[in-house]
Amino acid sequence: MVRVNTLAKYGYSVMTGLCILWLGGCSKPSTLAETCQASPEICHDLDLDATCREKREPLLALRLSIKQNPALAQQDETQFQRLQLVESYNRCLQRAAGIQHVNHPQLTSNSQRAYALTSLTLAQIQQQTKGSHNPHLAYYHWVHFGDSQALATLLQAQRNGQIKEAYILAGLATSQLKTEPDFARRLYLEALRDATPSDFVADWLLALAQVTPDREIKYLLQKTNIDLTQRKADQRMMSAELGASAEIQQQLDQQSLVLAKALSEGSYASSHWPDFLAGDKQAWLSIIKAEG
Repeated sequence: MVRVNTLAKYGYSVMTGLCILWLGGCSKPSTLAETCQASPEICHDLDLDATCREKREPLLALRLSIKQNPALAQQDETQFQRLQLVESYNRCLQRAAGIQHVNHPQLTSNSQRAYALTSLTLAQIQQQTKGSHNPHLAYYHWVHFGDSQALATLLQAQRNGQIKEAYILAGLATSQLKTEPDFARRLYLEALRDATPSDFVADWLLALAQVTPDREIKYLLQKTNIDLTQRKADQRMMSAELGASAEIQQQLDQQSLVLAKALSEGSYASSHWPDFLAGDKQAWLSIIKAEG
């Protein structure tokens, strides 16, 4: 459910400490062994083999940054990064631990040891962040553990206008589809408006179509999803549900490609599409005009 690349969004600042701490000012690179010998407390649960190196490096970089600036450890976003990085590394180790290396059995045992230790680390961070009012942490606990308190925190934060992340808005919308369809519709519209092309998930359009009463907009959303995903659909059934003239259906088919392009290229929020999908039929003329 978590579509947004949050590590990319919040992780780049972490890497700035790596050049100073890990690479000795970038003039004389340190080996992993040297780094861990100098700072064993940040390596105690790591597998120092090549296993899962691409997942280990950003985690180690974060730990080095926290060592340089301990105040970072108290920040909610740092805790969220820790959760994601440890969990990502732990999942990689879980897969690696199941591989039996006949010629080098120590590789298997090292992976198994690191998997067990990082599982403990992950559980500790999860316990420490339980009950947080930070939207990212609350979302994590709601999605992973079905934490009703975390969901209540998210809904309150949304009412206060504190949530701008499209993936959280869409997640909340999904949870409200059956119980609060109008609220779910508003949340999906907010998610579409706030999403970048990398955040956007095409299936949001199908979910939004479920709670959209207008038949033409519903058809447009379904058709746009088809354009984006190339999934197979029963066109005759869709046409029957639309119940419009061939001319109107043709216009909707053409504009579904325009909407797909706007969502894919990031121009949706600055266009007239948000107004139209929210029910402003006058915006349709502006959309047609903008296309020339």
